[in-house]
Amino acid sequence: MDDRTLGEFVVLYSSLYQRHGWNKFIQGCRLPSDFATNVGQLPHRAAQLLDHLRRHGASVPFTTTPWTQAKLDAAKTRGSHKSATEHLDFLQEEIISFMQKGQWILLPYELIKDLPNLRLSPLGVVPQRDRRPRVIIDYTFHGVNDDTIRLAPREAMQFGRALQRILETILNANPRYGPVYLIKVDIADGFYRVWVNSSDIPKLGVIFPTLPDSEPLVAFPLVLPMGWAESPPYFCAATETFVDLANQQADCTYPPSHRLDSVADTAPAPDENPPMSEPSDPHWTTVPVPPLRRRPRRGLAQKPLGTFDVFVDDAIGLAQGGTLRRQRLRRVLFTAIDTVFRPLDAGDSPHRQEPISVKKLLKGDGCWTTRKVILGWLIDTVQQTIALPPHRVERFLEILTSVPPHQKRITLTKWQQLLGELRSMLLGIPGARGLFSHLQEAFRHHDGKRIRLSSAVHAALTDFRWLARDLARRPTRLAEILPTPDAALGACDA
Repeated sequence: MDDRTLGEFVVLYSSLYQRHGWNKFIQGCRLPSDFATNVGQLPHRAAQLLDHLRRHGASVPFTTTPWTQAKLDAAKTRGSHKSATEHLDFLQEEIISFMQKGQWILLPYELIKDLPNLRLSPLGVVPQRDRRPRVIIDYTFHGVNDDTIRLAPREAMQFGRALQRILETILNANPRYGPVYLIKVDIADGFYRVWVNSSDIPKLGVIFPTLPDSEPLVAFPLVLPMGWAESPPYFCAATETFVDLANQQADCTYPPSHRLDSVADTAPAPDENPPMSEPSDPHWTTVPVPPLRRRPRRGLAQKPLGTFDVFVDDAIGLAQGGTLRRQRLRRVLFTAIDTVFRPLDAGDSPHRQEPISVKKLLKGDGCWTTRKVILGWLIDTVQQTIALPPHRVERFLEILTSVPPHQKRITLTKWQQLLGELRSMLLGIPGARGLFSHLQEAFRHHDGKRIRLSSAVHAALTDFRWLARDLARRPTRLAEILPTPDAALGACDA
């Protein structure tokens, strides 16, 4: 589509919908599927599912009856989240971009309020550090997520322990084959690569914020939206598939040169993988890490490392060996991605992007290095350490100082957020795993809105503050946080 204003898109879509009806209207609005044409013939158990998603899109079945007109009107009146109103200009630019890419449509509420199975959810905006804000839909607010029948494969959600698997792989790599190199390959547009079934799209309707005197509008996702409970497993079925295929072919395939080879060779800027920096507290000092001395031990890999893992839309490669071997392994991953998500071709819309994020490759993510930020952690494979980047260290300290020792109560929502952020940093903080008992037990002492903070809870938070100081002073050795095989086995005196 050519460049149109938001109002022109609404007029165009209204005309097409009235002329063709819902299903033909949707078929004419969205672009061809991002899945490769022969994805159904891939040697993988998810091939049939991916081919179904390519042809029909994800289904949205519910356990409850359709909404009444009164409930629809109430949801429309309730509108979107406050954050959406505050970012109205950004949202208008974003929805125009989405409509140009064939990912969303926008229609007047009065025109579609009688659509079968229509439901409406509020829209929100989440600010992000050094990036554009992210649009997310609160499908929990009016019960859409709770009412959804879960058909997507739950086994595709394997990213929960991705960081630990990556760190264990690095720790168990055999040093005789040299250091471990890392790459990170992002899938551009993420969830928006997968269709929603056209007849089920009304169930995922979203109230789009407008000015008080403007016509109420409803946005509909033609692709998997952020916030719907089934979006992650459906999308992860695709990303886990190409990583499985890459791992199967890592030792036996020699693919030809790839169209993105030269872009992927872009070296990261010096500030992309920042060193540890001292926190703002002048009383803290940074402790240098002594040189690593790797002792031979049982359990090390018996061949050079060459493997891949994935966290939702980030594929991570780990390899040992020379430049040619690492280049071949990266081509294996790129080729596997191309077999699931089709590359750009001459017939594509000018608004469609390469499945592999060229923007991230130009920042150096696809260049093999021994020091890289992976899943929010700065990993150094030569020193065998993991550390929080400086901005995350500051965030950790901010979390802990937000609950002073004299505070007696805290809102339930803020406590859930605090524990969630602490748990996200758990793996890289030695000694933190056993400090959550009292913090978790605090959930039993609330009045529905606020939680009572006992002396035991504050004692645990004090321990976390001590760990925060230690975390800010030095990187964490992988051997401090991961289990390792016994160095020696034998008998000893009682």
